[in-house]
Amino acid sequence: MTINKFYVLVPQAVEEDAHRENEVQSEMEAQRQALLQQARQLGGL
Repeated sequence: MTINKFYVLVPQAVEEDAHRENEVQSEMEAQRQALLQQARQLGGL
């Protein structure tokens, strides 16, 4: 843990935030892929 007069950095919390962000990105990518597949089936792409 690093303590500065402006902030406290806890590496574990940063890792958890990054993991959560990766989950959100993978969910968004899955939704994007599903929409692309649907558009292809309908002849849009």
